[in-house]
Order: sequence, then structure tokens, then C-alpha cells
Amino acid sequence: MAEQLPTEYFVERVANMAHANGVFRITFAQQAEGESLQQQVRLLIPANQLGSILQGISNAAKDIGEQVQARIETDETKAPAKKDSPPKK
Repeated sequence: MAEQLPTEYFVERVANMAHANGVFRITFAQQAEGESLQQQVRLLIPANQLGSILQGISNAAKDIGEQVQARIETDETKAPAKKDSPPKK
């Protein structure tokens, strides 16, 4: 039996972050009309785990960035050289 993932949420901003009783509470939101934010989900993280979680996210973002850059460079070397076309009159 396949393990079911929890519900997914699309977020664009951190609306609020608080710390109390050894727990960070991070509220994520979506940009609503105008300047307002629509809160989507609150993430609760034990304070003693916050550093390792942030480091993991940072490492993943760095790896993804490197993969994207490598793909761009590969695509550029495979693309045929473009000839400059004369200006249109």
C-alpha cells in the first residue's frame, strides 16, 4: 500500500513567524488581491530542529540551482549558433 502524502498548499509569502514554548510557528500565505495576504497553513517546528530544517531547505535549493544552471549550459552548447540577420527595412 502506497503511503499517502499530506495535503499540499501553495504559498508565496511568510505572513507571520512566532516562537513560544520551544516551538516556531510559521504562517504561510498567498498574495490576495491588492496588498492583502490570505493565510494558507501554519507550520509548527520544534526550536531545536529549526536550524537543521532550514539547512536542508538551503542545501536542496542550492542543488536545484546547480542542476538548472548545468542544464542551461548544456542546452547552450547543443544549440546551433544563430546568424545575425540583416536589419529589417
